[in-house]
Amino acid sequence: MANAIRRMAESSSRVVERYLPDAFLFAILLTFVAYGLAFTFVQPQQGYLTHARGLVLDGWYGGFWGLLTFAMQMTLILMTGYALAQTDLVDSVLSRLAAVPSTERRAAAFVPVVAAAASFVHWGLGLVVGAIFARKVAEEMRSIDFPIVVAGAYSGFVVWHGGLAGSIPLVMNSSAENGNFLIARGVLDATIPTGQTIFTVANLALVAVVGFLFLPALYLLMYPDDERKKTTIDPETLDDAQADGGEPAAVTAPSEHATMADRIEHSAAVAWAIGLSGVVAVLLYFAVPLVDDGVMPWNNLGLNVVNFAFLFLGLLLHGTPAAYVEAMKEAVENVWGIILQFPFYAGIMGVMSYAPEGSTSLATQIAQGMVAVAPDGALPAIAFLTAGLVNFFVPSGGGEWAVVGETLVKAAKAGGASVPRIAVAAAWGDAWTNMIQPFWAIPLLAISGLSVRDIMGYCVMVLLGSGAIILVGITVLPM
Repeated sequence: MANAIRRMAESSSRVVERYLPDAFLFAILLTFVAYGLAFTFVQPQQGYLTHARGLVLDGWYGGFWGLLTFAMQMTLILMTGYALAQTDLVDSVLSRLAAVPSTERRAAAFVPVVAAAASFVHWGLGLVVGAIFARKVAEEMRSIDFPIVVAGAYSGFVVWHGGLAGSIPLVMNSSAENGNFLIARGVLDATIPTGQTIFTVANLALVAVVGFLFLPALYLLMYPDDERKKTTIDPETLDDAQADGGEPAAVTAPSEHATMADRIEHSAAVAWAIGLSGVVAVLLYFAVPLVDDGVMPWNNLGLNVVNFAFLFLGLLLHGTPAAYVEAMKEAVENVWGIILQFPFYAGIMGVMSYAPEGSTSLATQIAQGMVAVAPDGALPAIAFLTAGLVNFFVPSGGGEWAVVGETLVKAAKAGGASVPRIAVAAAWGDAWTNMIQPFWAIPLLAISGLSVRDIMGYCVMVLLGSGAIILVGITVLPM
């Protein structure tokens, strides 16, 4: 069995290396594909010339800047996650963990476990921690196959949407004023707390099975047994990497001739005062609703509070404002690809959502078509597959939910299915096809110094195996 899986992984890797384009070119190609499909299947109302122009102006250009708020939230998640991973505390923990595996094969199996654990806590933290941990493992074992270790670091990301920062569950737990479009449109009457989505038996079981059983077993089996098939790279020689291998940023202490401003910037007291203020605000954010109305903390999670918490926790653990500034500077270097590509995917989302009066958008047609062919009891599986398909064009959980969520929730209500189960299924579908959608691999690749072609072949194997597990889990496990 091990030999068969290893051969499949090697074949997949060769195909990906030959045919997969760069992540930015991938976004451009998807733009043309989405435009062609929308032009073909969205019913024009005033002739095809007007239809083509409307798709460009109202769809693509109109949507290009439509996700700026969400894009900023996502950028901050990555940056605050990176800065937190750069603290002495987290760096020390990762160094100790990197020394735990006794063999290369065990190390390759251990990396996705660490990445999955971090991704469950915070997806931005997972991407950064996974990349830094892969480099630390390679520093411990210089002869290890580096691409497969980095692939394992990215594979842990497959559990992120079942974690604490999952976009769809957090949107469902938000008010209409804070982005819950389903309540604003009258599709839902009230919020759905995370106790019915993230903290359910089905979701937590999937996180455990996929992240902590399947991934390590798969990478244990995929690891090459022939030294000639390994690609060994010393992390210290990765001159093209945008980060320094995970070492916390060095900040020079002020000299005796430093100005008052310099001393404030390097003051631990200032960092602690600001950091503790933010941490206290987060504690109050959760404590006040708990005391006043009995609302449990996990039912009050949101993207903004997650960002807020990690920002101030990072500042607190870095010790000085200057150290935190340096960490955030490094973070910017590793998220530039996300910043560049997010508007293009927002444009694709605009094309997918474009619908002149009397027409149905391409995204809605996809969701409706998938729902229409769903046999009885299969709607969770259909929601999973629909989200996985749309994720190619809109690799943003919240953005994707905005274009297919209404159709899926209406179908669930009409068919008597569980709306929280459908939301969880869609969340896992979004995370699932990230394994072959290079968008979110950009920060991790920048830190590791590899290209998307180096890792995606192994991620295809993750896609195939995890897909079968998740399909069964979201259908039969109790919520």
